Amino acid sequence: MRSCEGKQGESGLCDAERAAFRNERLAGLLRHCRDTVPRWKSALGSGEITAANVMEIHRSLPLMRRSDVQADPRDFIAAGATDSVPDATGGSSGTPMQFQVDRATQIARESSLMWADGLAGWQPGERIAMLWGSEKDLGSAVRSLRLRLRWIIDNRRWYNAFDMEPATMRGFHEDMQRFRPHILVAYASALRSFADFLREAKEVPRYPLRAVISSAEVMNDSVRRFVEEIFPAPVFDRYGNREFGAIAAECEAHDGRHVNESDVLLEILSPEPERVPGPIVVTYLHNFAMPFIRYDTGDCGTWLPPARCRCGRTTSRIGRIEGRSSDIIRTSEGKMIHGEYFSHLLYGTNGVRQFQFVQDSPSEYRLLLLVDSARYAGSEDERIRAALVSALGARARIRIEHVEELRPLTSGKRRFTVSKLGGD
Repeated sequence: MRSCEGKQGESGLCDAERAAFRNERLAGLLRHCRDTVPRWKSALGSGEITAANVMEIHRSLPLMRRSDVQADPRDFIAAGATDSVPDATGGSSGTPMQFQVDRATQIARESSLMWADGLAGWQPGERIAMLWGSEKDLGSAVRSLRLRLRWIIDNRRWYNAFDMEPATMRGFHEDMQRFRPHILVAYASALRSFADFLREAKEVPRYPLRAVISSAEVMNDSVRRFVEEIFPAPVFDRYGNREFGAIAAECEAHDGRHVNESDVLLEILSPEPERVPGPIVVTYLHNFAMPFIRYDTGDCGTWLPPARCRCGRTTSRIGRIEGRSSDIIRTSEGKMIHGEYFSHLLYGTNGVRQFQFVQDSPSEYRLLLLVDSARYAGSEDERIRAALVSALGARARIRIEHVEELRPLTSGKRRFTVSKLGGD
């Protein structure tokens, strides 16, 4: 974490004050880890942990990786964590993981998204359209109803990014014309597909959009310009994950992404982090039920030079982000499915270390699974196959292959869904 000493941040504290507050919180978190979390007891030893020495201690700790949690999640759970609930990430890098969150974390994640929305100009009470994952495909009907009621109260409306066929997108557009959202939040590739549809259908969005927020994937500059032309509204990039909510977000200056320093301590492990991308490592200052200490996100990025942003904020900013990429899957029946669906499909599946979903032709698909055979039940193959047939159609020919290794693409990126049809 870096600071620009003496300048005022959006919290009203100067950088030295913000750093001191962070160090106090981090010291408390590490003391808790040493006392209650098996994985961290030996690593932290018996020495004193104070705000004065906590950054040195923190730098000495080993990285926490998804594979570590997959191997033994109980090793990372705090003793006596009675208020926690299970959660899971499908892993935007194709590495699913189950974890625990406490009530404070649930609140902090929601608050972080409101912070990121605020950087894009959102004001409380304004309407937000979410072109996002479908909860009805992921959980019980009761949970889905609860979510929908909360979004009505929050003045949000949800559109299923896992079903992107033209007729469905026309319905999205017509409903948004009535709903008139101020903000549109969506997966980057879903935004492109929606914008493509609007252009080809010669539909003009007349929503009073203040901003389009792109998240979950990297959006390149050409797609950003295209999306801004179609809507038209400025695009704001948000970087986050299931574990922590919003990690960093773009402001009105559109010059990098401000780190959410209230919630995370972020490192970029590169010998030249302003020029050469390195792994993005996060320590989350919440979630005492299952602390995330020096957690390797699976993404890479760069820092921007330490300087006051044109917006006036002095928080650290991430420049480039690399590592997340997925394709839209197009079925032989013309249905379009966002790649994140296949990530969500594996939520809560024990023993899946990594996966990749590949479309070889309009009706031929492969799901490559790297599993821990001691924890993965053989019956899961048929459950997963049935879910895939339901999504892809009865004519889909699906092979589930268990592999020993999943390599990244030649570019170095890990793409968890790959379409070989082209055109995306």
